[in-house]
Amino acid sequence: MSKSKLMRSMSIVMAAAMMSGLTACGGGGSTQTTAAPAETKAEAAASEANGEKKEEAAAATEELVAEDGAEIEVAYWEGSTSDKEAWDELLANLQKDHPEIKIIPQTYPSSDFRDMLDTRIGGNDWPDVIRYTYQRLGKFKKADVMLDLSPYISQESLDGISPAFLSACQYDGKLVAMPHHTDTMAMFYNKRMFEEAGIRIPTSVEDGYTWEELTDIARTLKEKYSLPYAFGGIWENNSGYRYLPFLYMNGGSILNEAQDAVTMDTPEVLEAIKLYEDWRKEDLVANTAFSGAPTTNSLFVAEQIAFTFSGSWHCSYMQENMGDKWGMTYMPIKDGKTSSDMGGNAVFAYAETKYPKAAAIVVDYITNEENMKKFCETGSFIPVRTKLLEGGVEYKTFKDEMKILNDIVGTIDPKMAADETSVTFQQLNEVFNEEMDPLAVNNSVTAEEVAANCQERMTEVLEEQ
Repeated sequence: MSKSKLMRSMSIVMAAAMMSGLTACGGGGSTQTTAAPAETKAEAAASEANGEKKEEAAAATEELVAEDGAEIEVAYWEGSTSDKEAWDELLANLQKDHPEIKIIPQTYPSSDFRDMLDTRIGGNDWPDVIRYTYQRLGKFKKADVMLDLSPYISQESLDGISPAFLSACQYDGKLVAMPHHTDTMAMFYNKRMFEEAGIRIPTSVEDGYTWEELTDIARTLKEKYSLPYAFGGIWENNSGYRYLPFLYMNGGSILNEAQDAVTMDTPEVLEAIKLYEDWRKEDLVANTAFSGAPTTNSLFVAEQIAFTFSGSWHCSYMQENMGDKWGMTYMPIKDGKTSSDMGGNAVFAYAETKYPKAAAIVVDYITNEENMKKFCETGSFIPVRTKLLEGGVEYKTFKDEMKILNDIVGTIDPKMAADETSVTFQQLNEVFNEEMDPLAVNNSVTAEEVAANCQERMTEVLEEQ
């Protein structure tokens, strides 16, 4: 096993333990085992790799000193008023606390950020530090343009980061980024409709609607209120990956453990796609396209649908347009398991920055516990440190809703996180978007055809790498 695959496997195992609610490991004492030789070697290799990482992190505990005359350009976008406020506060404090580094903020509109950054990169004009989505880190990993932060980031800084997100920021045995924050999906519902129909509201992650229950609720509400559709969300705006949690909570995946083979032809994946097909056959879910702009939010606020799936970034929109007519609850479950999408952003430094130590100082500062807490409180984001997820963030607005979203983050499937940050994920997601679109818009293909086409086309993507 390669070092990168080993580290990824270790992260996934750690995350799986955390997701299952374990607070302690082992149970104390030792036992004799008769493990196969291959397992013994794997364990020894894992121990060695972990030791190497700890040595690197220990070396990084020595206080970093920025290079003389360091200037660090920080590139990011501002997606909302609260997002802008959070970044303004963060970078002002950074400059105050590190006067030895000249901080140069470079702000972009959220809608144009990737295009404008790509233009700069094409001209070899790289910012030093960049905010970027987890799902799109793969192209930078593959191009080997991300600074290895392992020599600079201490073990103390790494401790407490949710393993699923830390795994997303590792590649080829290196720490190439630091998790900053996340957002995720929840279910938004019309309070009046649900109350009048006598529909229970889940009160915990474990209490979410089963797939069957969710479908029955959709049928009930569509009929009772003569709605064109019962619900929407998840499958708009080129974001097919937002439906992937349904595949993973059902035990499916898009890639195998080694990420060198496509697994879209399994019964688990087919069942999840078939669920969507059944919804469309009954017009339970809105016929919006993956490739189209979001439209179901407007349907929801106009009470043309009874519920939708969205995230914290739409709380203000709902409040402004619906007042107190909306509520939020947990994601559905399948056979006792749930999941949600992995949103949010990491922070990384350009590998050829003139000031690697200063860049690492900036990345570490932006993502440390104190500043992550402040940023999430101001910007209404979700932290990626377990201590903060357990109640360390005091939100200024939407406190109840943010509590639900913080709970949901703990359910993100670690295998899904690893797959969504693989070097080929963007191409794989594009295939998924394109193959699901005919089903999503007019139900002109079957779930079997979608799964088979995804299997074939995604395999071609892997083979071309």
